[in-house]
Amino acid sequence: MSHHEHVEHLKELARQLSCPEGEAGIKTGEHMNINNAFMASLTIDSLDLSEGDKVLEIGPGNGLHVNDLLEKYPQVTYSGIDISETMVSEARKRVPSAQADFCVGNGLDLPFADSAFDAVYTVNTIYFWKEPLPYVQEMFRVLRAGGRLLLTFALKEFMEHLPFTQHGFELYDIDSATDLLQTAGFQIVHTNQQTEEILSNAGHPVVRTFVVVTAQK
Repeated sequence: MSHHEHVEHLKELARQLSCPEGEAGIKTGEHMNINNAFMASLTIDSLDLSEGDKVLEIGPGNGLHVNDLLEKYPQVTYSGIDISETMVSEARKRVPSAQADFCVGNGLDLPFADSAFDAVYTVNTIYFWKEPLPYVQEMFRVLRAGGRLLLTFALKEFMEHLPFTQHGFELYDIDSATDLLQTAGFQIVHTNQQTEEILSNAGHPVVRTFVVVTAQK
C-alpha cells in the first residue's frame, strides 16, 4: 500500500467511526460493540437509574448494549439519537423493546423538550463534536434540574497514538472535558479513570485509558 493509499484508508476509517454508513458501517458498528463493551457497561452501571426515569443516549451506534441497559433497569424509558441512519436502522432491529426509541439527529438540535430526561449519557462521541459547547448546552437543556450527564471517552494520552485520530478527531484529557462541561453549567460529581486491554484495528493488543465523567445539572 502506497503512502497515499494508507492515508486514504485512515481517513475512511475515521469517517466510518464518526458516522458509520452502508455495509462497511455495519461492520464498524459490530467492531465498536466489541471494543467499547467495557466502556458501555461501566457507564450503564454508573447511571444509577430509578423506576420511571427517562434516559437519553447520544450516539448509541447499533444499540446492542441497550438490551443490557433495559435488563438492568427494566422500569425506565430509553431514547437514542445517532447521526448515522445506518446505525439507527440497525439499532431498531437489535432492540425490539417498546421501552426504547431511536432517531436520527446531529446532537446540536435535540428533538426533545426542555427538562425531558433524568439522565443523558454518551460513550466515545466527544471526539466528533464540531461545536462542543453547543452540543453540551443541548444536553444541559434536555436534562431536568438535578439530572445527570455521564460522559465516557478515551483519554488523549491514548488516542493521540492512533494514526486515524489525525483525521477529524478532537482529543481531550480530563481537565479539558470537565472544563467544557462546567462552561455549559454542569457541576462535576465524579471522574472514574480506568484502563483496559483491547485489540487495535490492526489486531494488536493495546492498553486503553478512559474516563467516565459524572456531572449534574
